Amino acid sequence: GSFYILVLAAGLELRKTIAEVGGHIFAKVGQMLRQPETSSFTVTPTLITGSIIPTIAWIRSRMPMSLENLFCPSFIECIGIGEILDCTNVSFTNNFFGAF
Repeated sequence: GSFYILVLAAGLELRKTIAEVGGHIFAKVGQMLRQPETSSFTVTPTLITGSIIPTIAWIRSRMPMSLENLFCPSFIECIGIGEILDCTNVSFTNNFFGAF
């Protein structure tokens, strides 16, 4: 999910590129990743379903991550995801990042 996209961006050394784009682009990219078929770019759905999603799935299967040790337990409970922040759970990580 969300966290693994950050791992992918870091691995591709996209920090500078990401910093240069406007904040609105993240909402647009998120929408395209959730619903690739609605993208206005003709190549995007194929790129997302054929490359990006399988790559994220591969990373998730080989690098299961959990972040609960990085944040205080009361914060994690406050945002309603329980005591464990399992990065392989898309709805948990979306709720977590949405809290910021």
